[in-house]
Amino acid sequence: MNLNQITIPAVDVEVSVAFYKKLGLKIIVHVPAQYARFECPDGDSTFSIHKVDTLQTGDGVMVYFEIENLDQKVEEFQNLNLHGDTTIFDLLPTDQPWLWREARLKDPDGNQLILYYAGDNRKNPPWRIEEDKVETIEDSHLRGNESNSLEIERKFLVTSDAFKKEAHTQTRIKQGYLSTDPERTVRVRIKGEKGFLTIKGKSNETGTTRVEVEEEIAFAKAETLLKLCLSGIIDKTRYEVTIGHHTWEVDEFYGDSTGLLLAEIELSNENESFTKPTWIGKEVTADKKYYNSYISMHPFNTWNKK
Repeated sequence: MNLNQITIPAVDVEVSVAFYKKLGLKIIVHVPAQYARFECPDGDSTFSIHKVDTLQTGDGVMVYFEIENLDQKVEEFQNLNLHGDTTIFDLLPTDQPWLWREARLKDPDGNQLILYYAGDNRKNPPWRIEEDKVETIEDSHLRGNESNSLEIERKFLVTSDAFKKEAHTQTRIKQGYLSTDPERTVRVRIKGEKGFLTIKGKSNETGTTRVEVEEEIAFAKAETLLKLCLSGIIDKTRYEVTIGHHTWEVDEFYGDSTGLLLAEIELSNENESFTKPTWIGKEVTADKKYYNSYISMHPFNTWNKK
């Protein structure tokens, strides 16, 4: 596919023809008062204007012409009286943050013309996206890529506090939610002396897998965001217990959820095998009431009162 022709509207075709000829375009097709097509001085593209009775409102069309010796050409155009007795530039040559140097003016119908020079930065800026290196979450998941942003975990009730003797770490956690929308849960967490901001997507049907993006943030910032969270701050201690090649995270809840013990294990895929310790009870992976976002709004000690 090759983009090599553009057509813009003109109320007075002949006035526009004179304007673009002064700009340096070569006319190759001309239907007086109705249509004109031009060759650009460089490259293989063509440019045309066609008759309209009225112009659309708004900012109108934006057309870019690349000129290697931009500053010199702009100076020449200023002496050509493109707009009757003068040439009006809305912007003289200026370096832009996107690494183009641009000058701007309008044609007789108000179409915006950007004269610019970008060189290699037009097609190959430093932030160019390499399409063959971009993968969707679905692509990454299908390949079982462990570096993607998918969280795969299973969740269980805990039948005793025997895990505490096996734990190699324990950390106090306070967390709240800026959003509990199942499609996009936004969590603020203070874990020990660190702050985190986490966004989680909707779980799949089994409850084991969902998108998770987490960033560490400054502790003071986490404290500030925690004050903006919805009511129902969760307070708990997380114990980590390593069994085989996996680490179990066991949460002991406090406050209005005192008595609740939940264990999670993170997996590389939904079918990965693992060893269950003796203190693991019923699996509740698919039960949404055991999501922390639900517990924040409906504390554990209120469940039997409903």
